[in-house]
Amino acid sequence: MKKSFRFLAFAAVAAITLFSCEKDPVAETATVDFEGAYWNALIDNPQYGGPLTYGTYDDATWTWSGAEGYTWTDANTTLGFDGFPDAWGSRSFSSGGEVVSNYVVADYKDAGYLRQLEVPVAPRGGSNFIVHYGSVDPTSTKVDAAPAYTRIRFADNSERIIKSIDVCLTNYVLNSCVYGDGFGFGPITGSTALSIKAVGFDAKGVATKSSTVVIIDGNDAEAYKAGTKKVAWRTWDLSALGAVNGIVFCVLGTEDCYGEYGFNAPAYFAYDNIVVEKPLAE
Repeated sequence: MKKSFRFLAFAAVAAITLFSCEKDPVAETATVDFEGAYWNALIDNPQYGGPLTYGTYDDATWTWSGAEGYTWTDANTTLGFDGFPDAWGSRSFSSGGEVVSNYVVADYKDAGYLRQLEVPVAPRGGSNFIVHYGSVDPTSTKVDAAPAYTRIRFADNSERIIKSIDVCLTNYVLNSCVYGDGFGFGPITGSTALSIKAVGFDAKGVATKSSTVVIIDGNDAEAYKAGTKKVAWRTWDLSALGAVNGIVFCVLGTEDCYGEYGFNAPAYFAYDNIVVEKPLAE
C-alpha cells in the first residue's frame, strides 16, 4: 500500500506540474536593431542642419521647417518615433528627438555640435543606431507628461515589456565631459555626472515607472582621458518598467550641470538593439 500511495502521489505532482507548464504564458523576443535599407534612408547628411532632420532655416524667424515628417517605425514590433516636438516654433532635431545614425569616429576630441550624431565605437552586431537629444530639468514635471515630450512608443497602442536597450556615449558628450567645450561646460571631475532617465507610460499616456542610469561621471572622464578606460556600448535593463506603450528618454545631470539657462551639458546619448518581449499569440 505504501508503494502504491507513493506512486499515486508522484503521478499527481507530475500531472499538476505538466498542467502548470501548459498554462504558463510563453513569450518570444524581438530585437529592434535599426539595420536595413529602410533605416539607411533615414540617416541625415550633414549631421547638423541636414535636410531630413532640420529642413531649412529661416533667419527672420529663427526657426527650422521641413522636418515635420521625420518619423520611423519598426515593422515587426510597431515601436516607433512619432516626430519632433514643437519647440519655439520649430519641429526639428533642435527641438529634441530620436534620429537614425551610422557615424562612427574613434577620435572624439574637439567633437562639437556639428558632430552630434557620432559615437566612438560601432554598435554590437551592426552599423546603425539611434541618437537621442533632449534634457529636462529634474525639478520639472515635464518628463512625466509623456505625450508632451519626445518619445518612442508602440504604434498599435499595445503595451509590451521592453527588456533591455544598448546605450553609448556620443562624441559630442565625450569631448565636453573629458576635454571641455567652448560653451563653458567641462571637463567634469569627481562626483559630477550625467544620467539617462527612462519613464515608461501606458496606452493612455499616463507615466508609470522610471529607471535611471549614470552614463558618465568625473572618474570615468578622467579615466578616458588617461587611457585607462575605453568607451563601450553597454546593456541597460529596462524590464523593471513592466509592460509599457512607450518610453520617454531624457538626459539629466548633477546640480553643477545646470546654470541660469538650464542644462549646460550636451543632452545626447546613443541607443541600439531594443529587446521587446512579444507574446507568441501576436
